[in-house]
Amino acid sequence: MQRFEYFGAEDLRQIHAATMKVMQAVGVDFSYAPALEVLAKAGCRIEGERVFFDPDLVEEMVAKAPSEFTLHGRNPERNVVIGGDQIAYLPCYGPPFVTDLDQGRRTSTLDDFTNFVKLGHASQNLDITGGMMAEPNDIPPEARNAEMLYAAMRFSDRPFMGGAIGAEAARETIEMAAILFGVSEAELAERPPMISILCSRTPLGFDDRMLGAIMAYAEAGMPQLISSLSIAGATSPVTMEGTLVVQNAEILAGIVLTQLIRPGTPVVFSGSSSSAAMRYGTLSVGAPEMAVNTAATAQMARFYGIPSRGGGAITDAKFPDAQAGLESMMSLLMASMSGIHFVLHAAGILEGYMVASYEKFIIDDEICGMCKRIRRGAQIDAERLALEVIAQVGPGGEFLTQMHTFQNFRKEFYQPLLEERGTFVMWEEGGSQRMAQRANARWKEILHTYEAPAVDPAVDEALRRYVQKRHAA
Repeated sequence: MQRFEYFGAEDLRQIHAATMKVMQAVGVDFSYAPALEVLAKAGCRIEGERVFFDPDLVEEMVAKAPSEFTLHGRNPERNVVIGGDQIAYLPCYGPPFVTDLDQGRRTSTLDDFTNFVKLGHASQNLDITGGMMAEPNDIPPEARNAEMLYAAMRFSDRPFMGGAIGAEAARETIEMAAILFGVSEAELAERPPMISILCSRTPLGFDDRMLGAIMAYAEAGMPQLISSLSIAGATSPVTMEGTLVVQNAEILAGIVLTQLIRPGTPVVFSGSSSSAAMRYGTLSVGAPEMAVNTAATAQMARFYGIPSRGGGAITDAKFPDAQAGLESMMSLLMASMSGIHFVLHAAGILEGYMVASYEKFIIDDEICGMCKRIRRGAQIDAERLALEVIAQVGPGGEFLTQMHTFQNFRKEFYQPLLEERGTFVMWEEGGSQRMAQRANARWKEILHTYEAPAVDPAVDEALRRYVQKRHAA
């Protein structure tokens, strides 16, 4: 399938040149002494916490990052390739609240997080278990990361996302993954099972927690998303081109650090910038500017030869309604069509990253299936050109009863689970349910019939002991 491209080749070169000027003349703040030491040793000019990057160093380090890598699931059939012509969808990330039709909006708990692990595990369209899909506010902060990791490891056998709040969370992730797979940390780097998202402090900065995690993961050879969320008109220029320059500088600065620490560390060029809702002074993730940035992020990542992250089924809506549907499909489809490799927030987000919705998780899973069908593209061969059956049927005939139809419709047509395609009478007789109501019944059915993947009891016990130590810390 051909990719959608927003910018021309010369546009990309100009954006890159502008980015290099910013990194060299304006600089990027790093508020973490160990990171400053690494960058100074590489020849970067340092003034206080500000780092000025030579363009040659940036290009040399970025070239060391791989263009493709594999995340390994506990079940090898769940392995996921990041890069190439592949795309991976992941659930929501970061919401401190959840909502459903029965209980409404509320503070999220560990049970909610575990439920989303199970829903993601059961999905045929999602590829990787999410990170903090619902913040477990009922768990002490010092034990949250370990509890979420345990749930992700125990209740799904897919690759997963690691902790990102500081070096300690990174070390917990690496240590628990080594327990799960029964390998040394050196062996873990050869078959990494997880990836983590490390974010800049826009504009043009990184804080000590994110830098600590970036360095810890890089030292261990663990894949990571180096991410920027710039808000056009607020934390970056009001033009999307200027915002892209800021986003680009932040991501490249983080990537340089990873490659200085351990050349070849797998990284993903992760852009999630959008525009400000100027009437309110807040981030708008449902804006078309988010889709514009997604397409631009995919192109810039290809320019540098690095896998990309962008888009998602994201919305500013407060309920899984028409606004949520149109904004989510716009963003997710743009990611799918523009060549993004890693789509975080592909299921469940409401209210601009603040809320995880059970019903929207199921609806978005359907959207993911539709986008994967669209992205599959065409294959020109005799079977699909169908000349033989066209000749058999001829003018005025019908194709419904043809053997060619029976042999091909299941693999040619996307089969929806939620969409209503029957007649009005059939819909009425079925209870006149709207999509959110059907999704409500669906997530409950999935959790009711869920079966956990098998795990070695000794490994499970070792992981639980590790988690209990975090509670006692």
